[in-house]
Amino acid sequence: MKERWREIENLYHAASELRAEERRAYLECACGGDAALLLEVESLLANERIAASFLEGRSTEALGPGPEAAVPAGEQIGPYTVLEFVRAGGMGEVYKARDTRLDRTVAVKFLPRAFASDPAALSRFQREARAASALNHPRICTIHDLGDHQGRPFLVMEFLEGQSLRDRITDKPLLVPQLLDIAVQICDALQVAHAKGIIHRDIKPANIFITASGQAKILDFGLAKQVSEPAKARENATNVTVATTELSITLPGSVTGTLAYMSPEQVSGETVDARTDLFSLGVTMYQMATGVLPFQADTAALVLEAILTRQPAPPRNLNPAVPAELERIILKTLQKDRSARYSSAAEMRADLERLRAPPRGRWLATASVALLTALVVMVAGTKLGWFGGESPVPQLTPRQVTANPPEDPVMIASVSPDGQSVAYEDFAGIHLRRIDSGETRLIPPQSEDFCYR
Repeated sequence: MKERWREIENLYHAASELRAEERRAYLECACGGDAALLLEVESLLANERIAASFLEGRSTEALGPGPEAAVPAGEQIGPYTVLEFVRAGGMGEVYKARDTRLDRTVAVKFLPRAFASDPAALSRFQREARAASALNHPRICTIHDLGDHQGRPFLVMEFLEGQSLRDRITDKPLLVPQLLDIAVQICDALQVAHAKGIIHRDIKPANIFITASGQAKILDFGLAKQVSEPAKARENATNVTVATTELSITLPGSVTGTLAYMSPEQVSGETVDARTDLFSLGVTMYQMATGVLPFQADTAALVLEAILTRQPAPPRNLNPAVPAELERIILKTLQKDRSARYSSAAEMRADLERLRAPPRGRWLATASVALLTALVVMVAGTKLGWFGGESPVPQLTPRQVTANPPEDPVMIASVSPDGQSVAYEDFAGIHLRRIDSGETRLIPPQSEDFCYR
């Protein structure tokens, strides 16, 4: 597969350098009678505006070595000094740079040349990038500046260290506490953006960054908002073959987003709203919960059909560790009819918060009843001589044994028969604590994939 996609990429780039009337003859010769190869390359050439995004969807392993930096280290871009090349993809090239005015490290992102060659698309992008820069929120990557260098538009953004959620998932489920923490943070950011009338339109793991401190940030706010005119996604994608999990379709003046994460209204070319982002977040959460996408097929046309007509398999069928309530939340976000989804990110976040921090009263009430029952039995037994004769009734002093925060509740607790110790469980494991001294022993889970809950 690696060699196949490398061959497709090489033929596409070679043919794109030729005049339109010369391409067919060249490809017929270069493909050597391989009709499938010819069709795949011609499909990309016929949709040149999505070709870069399509090739971005191929993994690094599939395509081999990435492209070289177009801007050398040390080059000055206004007040920004380029330090090193970071990565390239369908949405442009990213460089690490130094802001010489404020003495800080930033990321400079050059956008695809299609923006520079399409004045209407560039104008829309500039307006929306300015709007996105107003989203001053800790869960959203900050846009510092907007400019042009040698005819190429660029953005200056906050430089982040960590990894994308796409790299974090790596085809296996996340632990439920991690999933909930990330989902709550993303809902928090979307709530703020939607309140300002900004729809992301391309929520996916590649656009969610997890910093070294565990903070989630949404990337490219505004970059996926080029589009204001509806269009038919099927016409753009019918002939494009999908061999991996993602196909990006980002067309100035057309449908925008990444196909596998698009909502039914996006692929139908309808007007989008806040519930569109929630659908894409639901797809992302499904992938975090199961390690796979809810809508998969061999071609773009079949993926489109699945998004519009097929119900995804319940997440618990693929990962029994997923709580039933989390499955309900995910499937609610994936409803075809947007009116059946959550009406807002705030509403969705509230359900996630309740699941992440179950009401402590239930556990405290159970523990209190058990302790009270034990004390009553002890006092009665002493007076009735159950324990070998009368003895003074002990002076009982209430004592708080645990002090867990809401995000890490005590899920169950039990007092030892001699009344000297208490055992309780939380996300860290099983704690054995002496009531008199507070000395505690922790029995952690045997593996990171195991949760006592």
